[in-house]
Parts: sequence; C-alpha cells; structure tokens
Amino acid sequence: MTLTGRTARAATLPVVGRERERARLARVLSAGAAGQGAALVVRGPAGIGKTALLDRAVAAALGHRVLSVRGAAAESELRYSALHLLCSALDSRLTGLDPHHREALDTALGRRGGAPPDRFLVGVAMTALLTLAAEARPLLCVVDDAHWLDTASADVLTFVARRLGELPVTVLIATRGDNFAGLPDIGVAGLNQADARKLLESALPAPIDDAVADRIVAEARGNPRTLIDSARGASPVELAGGYALALSNRRDDDTVARLAPRSRLLLLLAAAETVGDPALLWRAAARLGIEAGAAEQLETEGLLTFGSLVTFREPRLRSASYGQATPAERRRVHDALAAATDRATDPDRHIWHRTHASLVPDDTIGDELLHAVRAARERGGLAAAASFLEHAGRWTATPDLRTERAIMAAEAYHEAGDPELAVRLLGIAELGPLDARRRARLDRTRARINFDATRGRRAIAGLLRSAKNLEEHEPRLAPGAYLETLGAAIFTGDLDIVHAVSARLATHQPAGTNRLLEGVAQRSTSGYPAAIESLKLALKTIDNDHEDDTRAQLLGCLVAADLWEDDAWDELSRTAVERTRKVGARAFLPYVLTHRALVEIHTGQFSVAGSLVDESTALSDAAGTPEFTQAAVVLAAWRGAEDPDTCDRGSGVTAALSRYAKAVRCNGLGAYRDAVAATRQVIERDALELQGWSLVELVEGAVRSGDLATARAALDKLTDQTWLSGTDWALGAAARSRALVEDDDHAENWYVEAIKHLDRSRITVHLARARLVYGEWLRRQGRRVDARVQLRAAHESFVAMGAEAFAARATRELLATGERARRRVEETRSELTPQEARIASLARDGRSNPEIATMLAISPRTVEYHLHKVYTKLTINHRTELRLVLTDTPAI
Repeated sequence: MTLTGRTARAATLPVVGRERERARLARVLSAGAAGQGAALVVRGPAGIGKTALLDRAVAAALGHRVLSVRGAAAESELRYSALHLLCSALDSRLTGLDPHHREALDTALGRRGGAPPDRFLVGVAMTALLTLAAEARPLLCVVDDAHWLDTASADVLTFVARRLGELPVTVLIATRGDNFAGLPDIGVAGLNQADARKLLESALPAPIDDAVADRIVAEARGNPRTLIDSARGASPVELAGGYALALSNRRDDDTVARLAPRSRLLLLLAAAETVGDPALLWRAAARLGIEAGAAEQLETEGLLTFGSLVTFREPRLRSASYGQATPAERRRVHDALAAATDRATDPDRHIWHRTHASLVPDDTIGDELLHAVRAARERGGLAAAASFLEHAGRWTATPDLRTERAIMAAEAYHEAGDPELAVRLLGIAELGPLDARRRARLDRTRARINFDATRGRRAIAGLLRSAKNLEEHEPRLAPGAYLETLGAAIFTGDLDIVHAVSARLATHQPAGTNRLLEGVAQRSTSGYPAAIESLKLALKTIDNDHEDDTRAQLLGCLVAADLWEDDAWDELSRTAVERTRKVGARAFLPYVLTHRALVEIHTGQFSVAGSLVDESTALSDAAGTPEFTQAAVVLAAWRGAEDPDTCDRGSGVTAALSRYAKAVRCNGLGAYRDAVAATRQVIERDALELQGWSLVELVEGAVRSGDLATARAALDKLTDQTWLSGTDWALGAAARSRALVEDDDHAENWYVEAIKHLDRSRITVHLARARLVYGEWLRRQGRRVDARVQLRAAHESFVAMGAEAFAARATRELLATGERARRRVEETRSELTPQEARIASLARDGRSNPEIATMLAISPRTVEYHLHKVYTKLTINHRTELRLVLTDTPAI
C-alpha cells in the first residue's frame, strides 16, 4: 500500500482514444471542484489503462490537493490499513475534529485502545476529516488498485463517497473487481483496433511490418499493457518482419507439457510462424502430417484461437512454446514452413525459415539470404536488413565472403540503432581475412559508432583517418566520409579538423566529390560570400546527390538554416524525418528530430517541437548516447522559461545555439544588456554555426541597451549576409534590425518592409517580433491607435505559440497605449461559472487551448468559446491579462 501526496504522477501508459472515459472523469472532477462532491469507480481488468486514466485526471486537477492511495495485496487483510495511509496525510486536520469523531478514527487506526468502533461512526468521522481538508482548496482523493483494499477501508470509503453532498471533494477509484457497489462507475473495455494500432505505433521508433502489427494487436485483444509489453519486449528484427522470436524457457504453466504430441507440434509450428497466417500454418501442418483435429485441444485449453489470424492466448506463451522445444523440433517446423512459403512472393520469409532449418553453413543459403536483404528492408527497414546480413555471414562458408557480410551487417546494425551488435560483428569480421579495402570500411564503421556514442573530438579524428583510408582503398565512399567528418567537426566546433578536411579537399579532391561537400568546405575556408552560390546550388540538388545519405541531409539542414532558406530548411528536415522513420535508422533519428524541432520552433509550433524534443531525448536515453539539448534550450528560451542550459559553453553549433537561446530569452524579458553579453562575439565570427540568428538578437539587445556602436556593427554584418541570401526570411530579419537602428524619420518604412517580407516566410516567430517592435515604436511616436493594431497581432501570435515572455511584453505595451481599462474583479469572479473559472485558471497558468481541451475532455473550440465569455466578464481582451486579474485565484 502506498500513499502519494504529489499533484501529478507520470502516466504508466499513454492514453489513446478513451474519449468517453476521459469526458466522464472530467465531468466528475469539474463537479467536485465546484462543490458538488462527486465519486466515480473505474472498473476494468489488469493492464486495461485504468491507472493511465487516473493519472490524466490528476494532471488536470490543477489547484487541487491530491491524496493518492494504491492498494497492495500484502495489506489486504490488515484492517483499516488503507484508511491509515489517508489519515496520515491529514494528521494536521485531526485536531479540528469533534472529539467523538477523532476518538473513532484513533481507535480504528490503532492509535488508542478499546473495542473496535462502529463503522458508521468511522465513516462519519472520515467524512468530517475530508471536509476540513477541502476548506482551503478542492480535494481529489485517488484510490488505485482498490481491489486490494482491506474490507474495512473499502466500506468506509464507500460510505464517504455516497455522502459527499456539497463538498468540494472528488473521489476516483480504480478496481478490477465488483467492490464499491452502489457508487457511480464506468467500465473500461479494450481498445478498438484503430486505437490499438495507433498506440502500438506510438510506442515504436522504427517500422513494423503490417502483418506483424496486425498479429500483435489481435493477440493483445485491446489490452494496452499487453500491447506495449509485446512491442517493447520484442527485438527490432521481430517487429520489422517477424523474422526473429525471443526464446523463453518459462515453465510456470504445464499446460503445454500435457498436450498430445500432435497438438504440441502444432503449437510450436504456430509459434515459429510469427505472422499468424492460418493458410500458411495449415500448409506447413500438412507437411508434418498434422490434421485439423490437433487444433481441438489447443482451442479447448484456450491456448490458440483460429480465425482470420492465428493468435496465442497471451504473447508470452508464443516465446515459451518456441523456447521449450528442442533445436531439432524447431528445425523440423522451420523446414515445413520454408516448404509451405511461396518463394516467389515471400522470398525473405522462405529463406529465413530455410536458414533456421539448417545446421551447416552453406554458401547457397548465404547467397540467398543476401539476395533477400532488399525484400526484408522494404518490409521491415534497417533492422530486418541487418539481421539478414548477419545471418548471411553466419551461414556463408567462404571466409572472404563471411568477413564482407559481417562488415555489411555491422554497418546496418549501427544505422538501425544497435551499436552493441554492430561492435560484436566488427569483432567477428576482424577474425577473418581483411584486405585494405575491408579494413578501411571496418575502421569507418567503428569511427562512426564512437562518434555517435561520445560526439567528442577524438572520435572526429577517427572519422578523418577513416576518410583518408577510404580515399585510397575505397574511393567511392570517400566523399561521403569527408562530408560526414566535416559535419561532425562543424557540429562540435573542432576548427582544426574543419580546416584539415577543407585543406585536403583543396589539394586531393576525391572522385565523386559533390556540390554540398565542395560548398561546405569553401564556406569553412573562404567565408560566407564566397560559398553562398555553390551552397544554394547544392541545396537544390541535394536529393539527387544524397538520396539515401541521412548525414548529408542533416548537414543540408544546417546549411539551409545558415543561408536563411526557410523553404529548403523545412523540406529537408521534413524529408529527413520521414525517411529516417521509414527505414528505421534509429541511430540518426535523434539528429533529425532535433533539426525538425528547430524548424517547428521558428514556425511557431512550440507544442510540436516539444514532442519532437521529448522523442529525441527518449531515443538517446534508450541508446545510452548523449542527448541533443540544442532544440530544448531554444524552445525554453522562446517560451520565456528559465533554463540553466542557456549559457555560453563549448564551441560549434551547440554553443552558438546556446548563446542565441540566451539572447532570445533575455530580449523577451527585457534584459537587453545580458542579450548583448551573450552574443557580442558573433560580430567577429564567420562559421557555419547559425551566427546570423544571434546577430538579429544582438542588434535588438544593443539598441535597447543604448550600445549603438555594437548595434551598427552587428547590423552591417547581418546586412552583408542577408543581402546575399535574398530570401524573405533574410530580408525581413535585416529590415527589422535596420528599423531598430534608424532614426524616426526612416524607421517606419523599414518596419513595414520587415513585416511584408516575414509575412511571406515561414518564420512566424520573427513576424510576431517585427510587429511587436513596430508597435513599440508607434506607441513612442504617440500613435496609440496604430500601435494597438500591431501589438494586438503580435500578442495573439505569441499567445497562440506559447511565447510567454514576449506575450507579456506585448501586454505591457498594450496597457501603456491605454488598451481598455481594467478593474480588479473580485466581484466579477463570482460571475464565472465553475467551468469558466477552471478554464481561465488553466489559461492563466500557461496552458494552451489544446492542452486545456485534453485535460477537460472538451474541444479546443469550446475552450475558446468559454475564454471569450471570461474576457467579457472580466473586462479584458487577451489571455496574458488573466495574470493581472486572477493573480491570487488558484486553478480549480
């Protein structure tokens, strides 16, 4: 039994679908908060998602005091054990109870001697205690795993839940059983097929074969816990194409051992046939002499279900059935499955089964596995291809071919995000015959693994060495290796490597050198003006030059952002994410998600960017590699959040983005001198590190802090860049910056020019910034009506994005223009309905309309409707003004 006093808990399972249940919980929570005491029992089997629903309710209960109790089997026989946990969190309120009530509780909880108290009196006392606890703010009492509660505690909780009356108390109970009879309840059933498939895909960062997904969904039978466990417990190869199956020797159920021999063999055959295809199963069964009667015992015992798919009672039984068989038995069923699988339509599955039916390495099998790699990759991405390559090497008898295929498998496993297997296969390759060409490829793969694991300078030196070796021994791979090395050095700020690569390319240009490589090298040695035309051409041809090169796509994203090419930046990053997901290149996915998150930030999609940042972090954590903090830091800065990571440290793109983020945050908060201090050094730098972004912040910070010399120097450099770029993003950023520096006679034309250009670009954050500074200028000119037009537009954009610091800055400017007078609204707060008060409080605390809608199980349009009514009642115009009029009101 556990007690939690936190206001929120991390959800055990993601919530997909469940609109009916979430809406019911939201209504109950709203009623309780409004003083119409409410209770709800959430019923359903284990793993169905009850805890996740309760967690969602807790997360939405802003302003509540939350008491959370979880039942435990070990305490189910201890009288009043659950009640003891609840009361222990409310000890400070016990002194306020009537003496008779306090005595009843103390006796029930063993704090004083005497005969067991009357349960009715204990229930009355507990109701009085919760009443006291809810005096300051609404109370939410959550009881999870309530089927394990002791009977006495369950009876008292039922008594209390039936008598909440006009109390601001909500009681939510989750149970598997039929206890708590008489209370309002809702049953939680299994997910429908569409929601189950959505949940499965959300839990996987790599492709899953459609047939395998259908089988997993069918075997889960709508149970989210079973679905997630099946996905997370399976290897990428199993998910990719159903090619592998985890071995389990679990013997806690002797049902399998009691089966008749033919039924047990049919069960093993079903386990080895991982797709659940009934036609294939019975063709293979016929080859083994298994008749349909063998299925009767399996159905009677509930082990297998024969329908449109052949499904196991539970997914673990599949691996247990397979794992308990002898190797000879497994080879026998795989031989039957190979013979029953159409070699023309399913070449990959045919050879996979044939391989597992064999004992001795055979070049014919190895060759056939190699030929099936393409089909496997199309079905299940890199993980499937890597597994076929690994087995091709394992089943190849010729040493040279075995070594070659081990290297190929290592390369594929690394890209698929399994560095441990990649390193193991490199070790196997090193035991075989290695000529100079294979050694160069092996060294490159090892260098790539080391860089992804550390992203350190020593690893970059290894990339450069491998690129030079490839230039000599495998020239076709050299341009890609040099491009990768150059990108890694730029990313980490290792200028020595940058110059070394650029110098070598100037004198030893490898065959097949492409436009992107030439342009980046020229940018690194000759500067922005000299390289811009070649880089623009490289961006236009990057799909043709680097169709399957993810790292080239990533470097292209950096180039596009550096050149202010917002259309190319958006397209390249979007394509990189799509391709990486499609092939299951999990080693590269954190990189591309970070680039895409930066795009989403600058187009004002902060919530999308946040999801991408979270996914990137989760993937890095799972792989044990360093996290990418760049997008997270920039997002926090635009949101106006305090973030200790927004500091100047290190070098390269990471440090440049860190300085930029700090300047954005400081300019949003009005700390202009700090913005200048963070970015002043960019005037002297000319590197492929997005320095232009910081120049924009430096101009604003310097002008606002009175350092016009610095502002003009930054503007001159910014103008040189943006004039050469010529995009609307570039010209708009430069025009806004020039407007800040110009005198009042010329500033307005530049403000108008900036808005015109930025309105045609994708960069909505800077469009809003341009409107903000234009509105500020108009107000200082005494043109208050004109100022309000720009400031309202800026404010609305910032609020929609979630850029709180800039929204607050716009609010202050609006107030300074005399925008509608406000009154402190103690009297009008009482005019708000409970739903309006709750929505207003959530909006005041920074929740977006979609987030509020999710919490309250209503539509974003309904949220917007209520907010407009709130604005009217409180005589305000904008969301950020809620902080001015609801400063001491808790979110309810």
